[in-house]
Amino acid sequence: MNAKSNSIRCQIATMPEHIRDSMIMRSICFVQEHGIAPNFIFDGNDHQATHVVFYDGDEPIGSLRIRWFAEFAKYERTCFREAYRHPSVLKRCIRMTFEHVARKGYAKVMTQAEPRLARLWTILFKGEFIDTQPVQIPGHGEPYLSVIGAIDRHPCAITPESDSALLLRIEGEWDRPTAFEAHS
Repeated sequence: MNAKSNSIRCQIATMPEHIRDSMIMRSICFVQEHGIAPNFIFDGNDHQATHVVFYDGDEPIGSLRIRWFAEFAKYERTCFREAYRHPSVLKRCIRMTFEHVARKGYAKVMTQAEPRLARLWTILFKGEFIDTQPVQIPGHGEPYLSVIGAIDRHPCAITPESDSALLLRIEGEWDRPTAFEAHS
């Protein structure tokens, strides 16, 4: 498989193997390649976040986590294996996540990244730099900058008025009835 593959897909982590693959991607990209301390890359926010894994066929190629705040979703720990670090792959993969974020009712996505990657977010996703204090991350030479961008609202965003069965369904699989519903 290669970075131009049509078999690249996005998977919301709903199974232990998805979480495993996400952690492996972060270990390879951040700990092994960049020497960033594991206690920074893996933290308590991993237990409150939505994890996303990108696959080429069955092979994990990247991951990110999303944390949810009042008016925006924050993308963190975004990483891709070296062979897949191409703007067209990144754009395709990140865009796949926007549907999930929009379905949850969010219209803004934020990230914090080193300057060259923050600039990439402004170019690929039409994000804008936020005028906040840059954050110095241990192990990184340059401080991280904040970028925020708008995404299209989902026509079927989940709200308190959504079908009650939908609210019981597995994260990201809101259109698929569960086995519980089949026995009702």
